[in-house]
Amino acid sequence: MRRYIALPVTVIMLLSCSAITPVMAADAHVHSQPHGKKHHSKPARPPEQKQAASAPVPPAPNPPQNTNLPAGMLPTGLPASWQATVLDTLVTPQQPTAANPKATASTPTPQVPASMPAPPPAASVATGPDQSAPSTDRILIPLPPGMGIAGFKSGNNFVIVVDNAQPMDTSALRGDGIFSTLTVTTLPDATLIQVALPDNRRLYLSQQAEGWVLGDQLPPGIDYGDRRVINPRPVSDGILYPMRHPGRVLAIKDPASGVPLLVGTSATDDGGILSPRTGDGYDVWPTTEGVIIAARSPDVSMRATPEGALLSNSGQALSDSGTAVYASDVDLKWLGLRNLTDVDLEKRFHKTIIAAADSEPAKRFARRLEAAQAAFSLGSFVESRGILTVALEDDPEEISRPDVQFLLAASELLSGNADGASLLKGPWPEGQQRATQVWRGLYLAATGGHDAEAAHLLARDFTRLKNYPRPVSETILPNVAEEIGRYGSEEDLTALNEMPSSSPYQLAAAFRQLRMGKRALAHAAFQKLSTDKNPLVAEKALEQVTALDLADGSITPAAAADALDSIIPDARLAGREATVRLLQADAYLGMGKWSDALAAIDRAQTAYPAPLGSMTTPLLFQTLAKIASAGAKETDKDNLLHDAAMLRSHVPQLPPGTQKAEILLAYGKMLLSLGLPDESAQAFSDAIPMLDSPNLRALAGEGLANADLQRGQPQDATDALDRTDDPTLPDDIKGDRRRLQAQIALTSGNPAATLSLLKGDANVASLDMSARIYEGQNQWDAATDEVRKMVEAEIPTKGTLTKAQQALALRLASDATQAGDSATLDWIANRIGNRQMDDSGPVFNLLTRHDGDPMKVTSNSELQ
Repeated sequence: MRRYIALPVTVIMLLSCSAITPVMAADAHVHSQPHGKKHHSKPARPPEQKQAASAPVPPAPNPPQNTNLPAGMLPTGLPASWQATVLDTLVTPQQPTAANPKATASTPTPQVPASMPAPPPAASVATGPDQSAPSTDRILIPLPPGMGIAGFKSGNNFVIVVDNAQPMDTSALRGDGIFSTLTVTTLPDATLIQVALPDNRRLYLSQQAEGWVLGDQLPPGIDYGDRRVINPRPVSDGILYPMRHPGRVLAIKDPASGVPLLVGTSATDDGGILSPRTGDGYDVWPTTEGVIIAARSPDVSMRATPEGALLSNSGQALSDSGTAVYASDVDLKWLGLRNLTDVDLEKRFHKTIIAAADSEPAKRFARRLEAAQAAFSLGSFVESRGILTVALEDDPEEISRPDVQFLLAASELLSGNADGASLLKGPWPEGQQRATQVWRGLYLAATGGHDAEAAHLLARDFTRLKNYPRPVSETILPNVAEEIGRYGSEEDLTALNEMPSSSPYQLAAAFRQLRMGKRALAHAAFQKLSTDKNPLVAEKALEQVTALDLADGSITPAAAADALDSIIPDARLAGREATVRLLQADAYLGMGKWSDALAAIDRAQTAYPAPLGSMTTPLLFQTLAKIASAGAKETDKDNLLHDAAMLRSHVPQLPPGTQKAEILLAYGKMLLSLGLPDESAQAFSDAIPMLDSPNLRALAGEGLANADLQRGQPQDATDALDRTDDPTLPDDIKGDRRRLQAQIALTSGNPAATLSLLKGDANVASLDMSARIYEGQNQWDAATDEVRKMVEAEIPTKGTLTKAQQALALRLASDATQAGDSATLDWIANRIGNRQMDDSGPVFNLLTRHDGDPMKVTSNSELQ
């Protein structure tokens, strides 16, 4: 739904200038941490969290066993000293456990053991030459399945919280380089692993069968940009941070700042929180894994649930004060989305637009940007684009800002201008690339051609889009759900498990059923939706019913074409005429009506909006290939001329490539048959550079050589053959090219070369060419031998004779008469027998007459 509202006069003046679409490189965008204090030399002691009553008390662990590893090696197993301490029963749907209500930031701080010092370097790495080995870029933290962790940056340290308390063998954990600073702190109910960060480098976490890998380089074999992230969403009793396998919820103090923290751990790689948030009485810190909440109010608490960590205010929902609960700065800061009611969104817009009109020059762009963001949250995307356009005309240097570029591109996309939204493809600053992926998915879905990728990107953050302000989500979600339903993978389709019940989402669910192979259920759903009061839903459902019926053989291609023709008026109103026309073209192809299919494609391309090239081009290729194939076999000149005309008007629309070259190859042959050697030569010349196959290049070269011969250019014909020659060509193609070379030699006045090239060639065309040379040189014996071989190949001993066969028989009789070869005359007379001949019959009978003497042959003088 797009919303448009009346603007005050001052706004109209602001929007009076024409639109622009500037494109400039994105600057780096770095966010500061909300707790960026200096690192303390010794971590602060966290508050105590009581152990659940149902948890068993573990036996005392064995003493740590130090294991020295060479530099650059990763430990691959579980240290003998590791024992899991159950802090709380793991929260799963099968075995739910109430969270400890006292495990909050208000719990008193206990006395805890000091941090376990790491052994000296000599104890953790081997001595000798290995000491000079390069620093490792990752280490393995061995954890058994089901144990939860959270990872985040604390001051100048990277901290991993493990939801069990147990000493670790640091010599097995520590590496060299950045990981030589690793320390382990054992708390009563948790374990802290800390690594000092010498700079602003990023650390990465990835899960393996043996535990978690921590590294300062991207994990090999993993697309970290496609990693899951935790997208918080409001629920009735708080804010839920969804996790597939949530771990314990702990209460500790931040090692760097001493701030009380609520820690929601995850036992599965679910990613973390992309950007910091500020709420009423709490702050959400960015994490690499899990959830970290800095509680500023004693009423803010967090507990584990089967779906994830639930943040609440004394067990009740949290008020948000208009700050949206989203997953990234892209949503909150770049797009300026706010979680407000429709009325409050309108008030916000009017307030910002007036502030922009009244602003002083120094603050003018900032105020206009706020107004554009407010319009965007309200669903007034055209107004948002217009305000930004005017603002950038007055302050063009601001386009270098990534947030401005992104808001402009998003406004263009949701205003229906996909071309102006191309910036959404990226690239964006490294810290925001994961957050921008869902908008890249929206752009790819709008432009087509990358539907599977678009569906995956949209499914990854579907819950994030569901929590956008209502005017924005109602515009985006129906098409997003349909894109996932049509093109998503099995994993992607799980994003549609929970959707609204309205018909656009029922349509997406039907596509999901079809994608999952449930054709009968999908057909029934589409059939029901085909009468929906939403015309767009009804039209799409009718399309699918017709397509499924055609594919299942329930209706004929002709019936499908008629059914699709009947819904074109509705499709035109729904903006889907092009799609229906293309479906109709496909039905015509099934009927073998190539001309009708091409006409349907032409009508689709003139519809509004025009179809995507990714939809039209394959169908156009298929149709033109059918026309070209039929034209190559056509004998009627009028039909051949019609087919060639259709190819001529449409081939230029095809993108370069092998498929186009093959169509040009057939088109060139058709033109040659029509006696148009110049146009034929051009078609073959265009095809040759696009062909990779030596065989096809050779065929195109032959076609070009034939066209050059017809144009009286034998030297150009020779060049065409030379350019397309290849030693790996099969014998049949080599024979055709040799005969063509012989024809070129004959045309050039060199019959001796022609005969030399054709010597021993039993092909009828070669025999014919040799015979004509011998006939021209009055070498009748040689000519008779060649023509007799032709007769043996072309004229059967029985059956009606064609005109060409009659002419060939007469030719042999004539040559044998000239050679005085009575045996050959008897042979051809016997082969023809009493079969009927047309106008050539009397002459043939006269040539083969013996007058009672079987050895007498009628001479030419007698014929005269």
